Amino acid sequence: MKLFWSGRPANKYNGPPPAAEVADTLKELLDQCQSRPDSGTPLTDVCFLVVDTETTGLSPAEGDEIIALGAVAVERGCVQRGKVFNRLVNPYRDVPLLVTELTGITADMVDGAGDIYTVLQDFLPWLRNTVLVGHYVDFDLEFLNRKLQQACNRKIVNPALDTCTISRALYPRWASHSLDHLLANHQIEPAGRHTALGDALLTAELFLQLLELLRERGVYTLGDLHLFLDEHLDYYYRVGFNL
Repeated sequence: MKLFWSGRPANKYNGPPPAAEVADTLKELLDQCQSRPDSGTPLTDVCFLVVDTETTGLSPAEGDEIIALGAVAVERGCVQRGKVFNRLVNPYRDVPLLVTELTGITADMVDGAGDIYTVLQDFLPWLRNTVLVGHYVDFDLEFLNRKLQQACNRKIVNPALDTCTISRALYPRWASHSLDHLLANHQIEPAGRHTALGDALLTAELFLQLLELLRERGVYTLGDLHLFLDEHLDYYYRVGFNL
């Protein structure tokens, strides 16, 4: 879920820095995520991981932090609801009232949660051999990669697809490509909206419908998708999508 709002400047992260052994573990886990699927891989054979974050605000550079991280696997053309990641994260700063009102996440709920480095140690193994998917996925990756770069001077390099970008290519005349607009137009009930796992599941359902529309356009492989997006957009938000 992305919060487009302007509030007071965020206070800086006050949590503990990662220990040296934690930084080494994060590096090792990222090394295990280096493999990339071939451009000729059929989309039906790709293991996708749909991700979403909840944050205290919009700017990690100004001290905003992740407070929840959710993900769900999409494999063999199905949302794998038994393969989900869902964790709260202690931001070591206040949770703005607007964020609590939207997400239901309070300061008390995250005070006892693990810090971002602990959660990342559990999350990174989910990235192995996957293509990441998200709605405005570059927003989520900016938050995650900032923490990884601070911890171990590394970042996530998995290919990533933005459902907003795919929507722009498929529906070039639509004025809005927000998640709410797309869910309504694809008749997806917004259950769990504004939670990390809820939005990941909703985005996964949307992604499957977008893939079906792409197949109708003759898009069957990762390479086909790459070409389709390049051909149908004036600009292409490729977040690490290098084939």
